Amino acid sequence: MTETAAIDALMLLAQEGSSDKCRELLHAVTDLFLASETVTASQSALFDDVMTQVASEAGVEGRRDLAERIAPVGHAPRGIVNNLARDEDVSVASPVLKQSTVLTNEDLAEIAENHGDGHMEAMSERQSIGSIVTDVLIRRGNHAVLRNVSGNKGAELSENGARTLSERALDDHEIQSNLYKRQDLPEAVQKEVQKRGDPMTDALHKQALANPVHQMMPQIVEDFAHLSGLDSARVRKMILNERLDLLVIICKALEMDEIVFEDMLRYRAALSGKANIETTELVEQFNMLPVNAAQRMARFLKVRQSAA
Repeated sequence: MTETAAIDALMLLAQEGSSDKCRELLHAVTDLFLASETVTASQSALFDDVMTQVASEAGVEGRRDLAERIAPVGHAPRGIVNNLARDEDVSVASPVLKQSTVLTNEDLAEIAENHGDGHMEAMSERQSIGSIVTDVLIRRGNHAVLRNVSGNKGAELSENGARTLSERALDDHEIQSNLYKRQDLPEAVQKEVQKRGDPMTDALHKQALANPVHQMMPQIVEDFAHLSGLDSARVRKMILNERLDLLVIICKALEMDEIVFEDMLRYRAALSGKANIETTELVEQFNMLPVNAAQRMARFLKVRQSAA
């Protein structure tokens, strides 16, 4: 876009005062900016002025559209990006707070100090966050913000921030579980966190032990070992650790009920540390697979292993 085109856009704004027209103009100006292969400093400044003036009259919908479009753009004009990031409407601010690399850590820290949980929650999801920002998020944020920060591998933690999170983790299992998985905590904090363990994993392990399949596992392993000719250790590994399509074959070959098969899926998920698993597609595969076909596949597994 040339400087003349940008000036023409401003002239058009002067003629059309409605928010709908301003929104259309803002979208068109953004199109021109995004289509420009190179933008000089003076052109960027002009775009900044145009976008800022038009956005102020384009309503929430217009500003949201602009934010979503320029959030991923690394050379977006700094002024409008900062204005959008400070917008009182979280739906406008969120895209740039989550994605824009134009915003500095100093910008983000200032926004975190002066805006609410919605703005802080958005920036806590950024791919990379400096410790001067996380310090503010940890000090001012709600549980959702703290959970995001503790679980965000790209969120740098200061010693004070890590210690504060560790203290908050005493009352929040998700924060504790997130910290337990981190490798970048200060040594003293790391020791405290590791000593407390991972409550999510512990809870899932207890859930697995309470699953009816847990008591059935020895018999399931024995039955499939007999059917397939594989040894019990190999069968157990296939059931608990290998591809889910193999589990479908095993359970169908043993003529399990659909309910027991779903229990098996949940049991395996809990043992692997997953709180939830999407079972719909696997159950459909299970129901569509004929028993005789599954049993043939089971016997083929022995042949394939012998050949290997």
